[in-house]
Amino acid sequence: MAPRPSLGRRLLYSLIPVLVVFGAAELGLRGAGWPKVEAAFEHNSPFWTADPDLEDFPMNHGEENTTFPVTTNEEGLRVPLHAPDKPAGKHRVMTLGCSTTFGWGVADAESYPARLEALLRDKGRDDIEVINGGQPGYTSFQGRWLWDRTLKHYEPDVVLIGYVVQDARKAAYSDRSQAVLQQDARYLKDNLLYRSKVYLGLRNMLGHVQVRAKERGAQDVGGEYRVPPSDYVDNLRALVSGIREAGATPVLFGYPLEREGYTGQHRRILKAAAEELGVAHLDPQPRMDEASRGQELYFARDRGHANAAGNDRIARWVLEFLESQDLLPKEGA
Repeated sequence: MAPRPSLGRRLLYSLIPVLVVFGAAELGLRGAGWPKVEAAFEHNSPFWTADPDLEDFPMNHGEENTTFPVTTNEEGLRVPLHAPDKPAGKHRVMTLGCSTTFGWGVADAESYPARLEALLRDKGRDDIEVINGGQPGYTSFQGRWLWDRTLKHYEPDVVLIGYVVQDARKAAYSDRSQAVLQQDARYLKDNLLYRSKVYLGLRNMLGHVQVRAKERGAQDVGGEYRVPPSDYVDNLRALVSGIREAGATPVLFGYPLEREGYTGQHRRILKAAAEELGVAHLDPQPRMDEASRGQELYFARDRGHANAAGNDRIARWVLEFLESQDLLPKEGA
């Protein structure tokens, strides 16, 4: 009578059919090109910036059926234009955020960072420069990348971390998942399963991840947050740490919408993070809720973006806060 195979050998034999089926399925799905991973938010990469060296470029504002002129520097940062190398004796305030900070729909001089610098000039503060670090579509996930890649080299003294609007939006999958799905090496090494078409196909069919990404409406209860709460906290901590290491003072800024709406949970997280990290916190959302009831501060058909009057109002609130918190140098200092 032949000896009975060992337990380990029997387990190995039982796995062979599974591995064969899995391998055949993997090859078949790859050959068929399914599931197909497409760019989310109309970007071919999880990281992007506005085109560099634009000069009064007519950017399309689809909701309003108009265009607005955009001017950028060599690194895709919008007006106010300042060289990366900070001149001696200058103090820099940097604003981070999405299209709301970038100034979507308004002219170069009408974005809130541009208005902030203009208000400082009106006060005779030529010693203070404002760097507009806002980029359309950005969350804190992309913001971490842009800070390390570009923004820290501008040597800011104060940095307003204004990521909340896009972080709280719903999409087919989170920004981190997008980076994995689009084969970004930094995330693939921690998420090897995303290399498998079988795994992606199963997740797609089970409804956990829709591989064909399409941004959902802000009020859509389905989908996932572009930046889930746990990721949001991690991103805020990393940004605060990086900004402090660069010798700058971070401020957590809840950029205001016309109404708080879908951003409520992320705003509460932002406030809690400020308390945990010992960081100054500004959220003028309650003031905007009130102000926008008596004045048209957002576009008629694009309620997610402030118009010129709304950007001016936000700039004034930011300046008031910076002065009240002694975050600007004394005149003549």
